[in-house]
Amino acid sequence: SDASSGETLPGASIVVEGTTIGTMTDVDGEFLLEVPAGEVRLLVRFVGYLSQTRELSLSAGQRQELNFALSPDIAMLEEFVVVGYGMQRKSVVTGAIARVESSEIEKSAPLRVEQVLQGRTAGVMVTSNSGQPGDGLTVRIRGTGTINNANPLYVVDGMPVGGIDYLNPSDIQSIEVLKDASATAIYGSRGANGVVLITTKMGKSDAFSVTYDAYTGVQNAWRKVSLLDAPEYVLIWNEAYANDLRSRPFNPELLSGLGAGTDWQDAIFYENAPVQDHNLALSGGTGRTVFHTSLSYLQQDGIVAEGKSNYERYTFRLNTRTEYGRLTFGNQLAYTNKTTKGIGTNEIFGGVLTRAQNMDPITPVHNPDGSFGISPYMSQEVVNPVAFLDILNSMWRENKLVGGIWGELRLMDGLRLRSSFSTDLAIGMNDYYAPIYNLGGNVSNSVTQATKNFNQWFTWQTEHYLSYETTVNQHSFTALAGFSALETRFEGLFGSRQGWKFPDWNFTVIDGATDVESDQTGGGAWEHALVSYFGRINYNFQEKYMLEAVLRMDGSSNFGPANRYGFFPSVSAGWVLTREDFMQNLPVVSFWKLRAGWGQNGNESIGLYQYSSNISSITTYIFGQTPSIVDGRAPLNISNTDIRWETSEQLNFATDFTFLENRLSLTLDYYIKTTKDWLVQAPIPSYVGLNPAFVNGGDVKNTGLEIELGFRQRSGDFRYGLNLAGAFNKNEVTRIDNAEGIIYGAGAGTAMANINVAQVGMPIGYFWGFKTDGIFQNWSEVNAHAGPNGQPIQPNAQPGDIRFLDLNGDGIINDNDRTMIGNPYPDFTMGLNYNMEYRSFDFSMFWYTAIGHQIFKVTRRYDLPNMNWQADVLNRWTGEGTSNTHPRVTLDDPNMNYSRVSDFLLESGDFLRLKDIQIGYTLPASLTNRAGIESLRIYAAAQNLLTFTSYSGHDPEVGGWSPINYGIDRGIYPQPRTLRLGINLSL
Repeated sequence: SDASSGETLPGASIVVEGTTIGTMTDVDGEFLLEVPAGEVRLLVRFVGYLSQTRELSLSAGQRQELNFALSPDIAMLEEFVVVGYGMQRKSVVTGAIARVESSEIEKSAPLRVEQVLQGRTAGVMVTSNSGQPGDGLTVRIRGTGTINNANPLYVVDGMPVGGIDYLNPSDIQSIEVLKDASATAIYGSRGANGVVLITTKMGKSDAFSVTYDAYTGVQNAWRKVSLLDAPEYVLIWNEAYANDLRSRPFNPELLSGLGAGTDWQDAIFYENAPVQDHNLALSGGTGRTVFHTSLSYLQQDGIVAEGKSNYERYTFRLNTRTEYGRLTFGNQLAYTNKTTKGIGTNEIFGGVLTRAQNMDPITPVHNPDGSFGISPYMSQEVVNPVAFLDILNSMWRENKLVGGIWGELRLMDGLRLRSSFSTDLAIGMNDYYAPIYNLGGNVSNSVTQATKNFNQWFTWQTEHYLSYETTVNQHSFTALAGFSALETRFEGLFGSRQGWKFPDWNFTVIDGATDVESDQTGGGAWEHALVSYFGRINYNFQEKYMLEAVLRMDGSSNFGPANRYGFFPSVSAGWVLTREDFMQNLPVVSFWKLRAGWGQNGNESIGLYQYSSNISSITTYIFGQTPSIVDGRAPLNISNTDIRWETSEQLNFATDFTFLENRLSLTLDYYIKTTKDWLVQAPIPSYVGLNPAFVNGGDVKNTGLEIELGFRQRSGDFRYGLNLAGAFNKNEVTRIDNAEGIIYGAGAGTAMANINVAQVGMPIGYFWGFKTDGIFQNWSEVNAHAGPNGQPIQPNAQPGDIRFLDLNGDGIINDNDRTMIGNPYPDFTMGLNYNMEYRSFDFSMFWYTAIGHQIFKVTRRYDLPNMNWQADVLNRWTGEGTSNTHPRVTLDDPNMNYSRVSDFLLESGDFLRLKDIQIGYTLPASLTNRAGIESLRIYAAAQNLLTFTSYSGHDPEVGGWSPINYGIDRGIYPQPRTLRLGINLSL
């Protein structure tokens, strides 16, 4: 029986340890077991309860009545997970769901919620797009399944939101990641890329608490890129000019008194950039009502561009729940005010970090008279980066209100009706001011300009559903049916003014002006709507056999009337083997469940109104005998009324184990995820004059294995735990409906096109380029590299140039020889989290690794003369036998050593990083209680303290906003190394 309630426990197992003798309790919790005479040891187990053993000694024929009162295993019983429109006990879940608890969030103290998912949830790849404060991360669940928007759906307290940067991580109670189709099918059209469910905190009845969590810290670059100093720069460029038979451009006397020259990275990095976070929360409840409210403040300066790259956020939250008879109702309300100042974070044309890596080290930051140094050697966008930051004035301000009300009525035992109405309102303003400047190159401005953008997004959603639960003779049923409606509307306005001088650009305004020609105004608006119907049935017998079926129908305004609705079913099943009699002889296995599921989800992320031909007013025409220009209207795109939903279909097979009294756990998930009918723009000839139509034109398959392993142990005052989450994923494009079987993606600079592509038989977004075969050491090798007719394959090559492979053997190096040279997506990712407590001390560390991917590095402007180099150029070829990896230096580059997309510019992106390490001390209660303090903990922590990688760039974590614009380092803003001191205070 249950030790606390006295209720009987049918299905509990009783086994004689060391034998195969065993049985199970009946519906009344009773059992009859014949045991050998003599001393024996009985082991009693029941899912969700602590096992119990008892020794007894019986003679032959002797009978003895035994009573076992099992205590609940609190750690296991409380493992509920949030699913779509409800909660389930983890032991009966049949889908693939990963969970992150609030304790893990509080320990890591993330700046953004997505950071918590990295390495803690198997099958969820999280990559930083930059280390700039406020910038987002790329999240991919079980691989990349589309070339469109591949981001997961974020649902906060039941409300789908466009982003989660507004959230205060301290307000989160739990995060559930729904990974397979059986788990996500309840969200139908929006679940193709996975679903992230976020539940915020709520107070507890008859308990009042006040907490204050705060930290302050400093941030620095964890390393700099190794660049040439002034003497090395002069050496290399004199050599490059000599190789091109040009006169020497730099006189060595130029270096007299210059020393190492200017370190432009030191000039733009902000040493000990501050970061601070404060969070005050009150929660509790009396009688019928409970609440949780919080107020937080976060301020972070970036490690690049002091004063021009920072983030500030204020948040307020109020959650309430009230029970009144059969009615329960409540609300969630969150307000966020944030201000972001930023710079370009991965830009080859004009990015601050790109400028710093290309600027010559001879030019000073400031001239003796205090003016900014202007280089006589640089050109176009590459100018003094410090001077550029001085004239950069840009700021984004946003106010966001996300909230809703809900009510749940218990109509009868087991039957409930729930209704909710939620809104998401965001108002954003972008200010930009440009003074008069001339920084050299093509970076100049002859008249001041102020620009202001005003944007508003408003989303409302209403949902209503019935749920019913009942149990008949150990057969448990749960049914749910409902509908949802959602609408989003955007409106935007902008205006600009020239010729104004503002004493403080933060207060620029766009008002009336007499110079009408310099004024510009504009705006736009759009709407998007969804209506959905959904249902789910769950069945389980004695929590031994489980079955779930889901059906959702969605209608989207993105599709025409003929294909507006999509149907998305799923089915999954589970079997708890440890409930079976034949498992009673394996006492080491505490719990063992098998799961399998199949389902479909949809994706509608193609933009608005693509089924029709949209009319634009941007065209002008000339009419009349006396020509006059008038505004006109013309179609923008070719319509396709037959476009339909992009569909993701997934099979999932899994098993869950716990061993050694639930101290050791293991979960394995294998999946096959196929995305069908990609929504893509089919290429058309440019003379058509219109943008191509969207068509359903491709398939991609992701296959993977996920591993979650956990161990926990307690010995006296010492407790520790270890959790590992790892995943393998293989991605392959299986169909593209065009003649080439390829979709071209991102490039870099003026010469390098289509670095990322999608092609049948290859991973999506793979690196498409030329393979190399070392360096020509002499003219004999150059001449021997010949085609079928003896003609030179590389007619412009010289000794010291790169040998490119002629893969098709036609004697010409062209795009027909380009092939897969790398993959920006890792084969394997893993996170390892260790935590330990000893009396009042606690310690934790979190490691993350990504293996099997490459980074395409194009941080140097090879299309411009006299740019600086990374220090590896000192290993260049200077004569026969000197190098077989780095070509000769040349300005003309007739062999295109540096401007071809080739594996010469490719590096391994593998890394192992200590993402978080923390040590804390909780003051003894004998001291804190005297001051009325429930608990007080102080801690020291570090983020990104150690990084092990062979990558030579600023950061080995290089993401991208698009699946076919990914893993290209054009001057990435690195993540900072952060040292923090903090407190956790409870009253």
